[in-house]
Amino acid sequence: MSQQPAVSIIMPAYNAQATIAASIQSVQAQTLKNWELIIVDDGSDDQTAEIASVIAQQDSRICVVQRPNRGPSIARNTGVDLAQAHVIAFLDADDLWAAERLTGMLIKFRDEPGAGVLFSRTRFIDADTLEPGTLTPFAQQLSASDIMSENALCSTSNIVCLKRVFEDTGGFTPGLNYAEDQDWLLRVALEGKWQIMGVDEEWFFYRSARESQSADLDAMRRGWFRMVEAAKIDFPEKTDRAIKRAFGPIHRQLARRALRMGQSSQALFYLMIALRRDPLLLLRQPKRTGLTLIGTLLSFIPHSKLKELVAR
Repeated sequence: MSQQPAVSIIMPAYNAQATIAASIQSVQAQTLKNWELIIVDDGSDDQTAEIASVIAQQDSRICVVQRPNRGPSIARNTGVDLAQAHVIAFLDADDLWAAERLTGMLIKFRDEPGAGVLFSRTRFIDADTLEPGTLTPFAQQLSASDIMSENALCSTSNIVCLKRVFEDTGGFTPGLNYAEDQDWLLRVALEGKWQIMGVDEEWFFYRSARESQSADLDAMRRGWFRMVEAAKIDFPEKTDRAIKRAFGPIHRQLARRALRMGQSSQALFYLMIALRRDPLLLLRQPKRTGLTLIGTLLSFIPHSKLKELVAR
């Protein structure tokens, strides 16, 4: 590269041969051209590395690093270690960005000197058809309580951060394959040195794959418990009350994810856990909780069109 890139993009990849080309193309389509893309192949046993390498041969801004399988957190940390830019962006090998994302994020960092982490709104899209689904609401700024309660970013692919912030807070926890983004963001928030700020733009498209996600919900829940237990050890004076208030909302979020995937019974299971532990959740946050409850109950009605509307 003739000059230092403005943004280093880290893409962990594992058996992503069906989607990685499209994800790379969404990087190549960015209005910002001065970037580098570091693809860390995490021991794939399909054609992922070969597909990425062919594209990299035609674009000097892309490099492919192959490592034995050790999980996405270590793959991302490896990519950051190799990054040349002061700004880091993460993109999984099955997600997509809007073309103006990186340009817009750099402008936001320029205008908000206290920001350490940025994210945009998320548009869920069907994994196969790319048909648009839910658009997440705008969140202006996230606190530790917000991060424990619900993952407003939806995915690590929505994180853009300063490299020094990532390094100073220890990066992603090795071996944590779910809630690794929340775990790291929580450390950033509890440190209290940098702001985690949202951008009111639809710049991130998250592939929603029904089969894989339905199997992942319990793992997400276990990852959340690991995250809050680690936070209690590192920041005991800041976490107890926040954890109690976050228990209901995080289980409500799992219920909403289950609804989007058409898993009515699983949605009801998580929602009942939320309301048993935190019955006042319906009073504190009546709209979101009430709509989730109504949507869950309606989803049991055997009418295909109604189910489609509820899942959205």
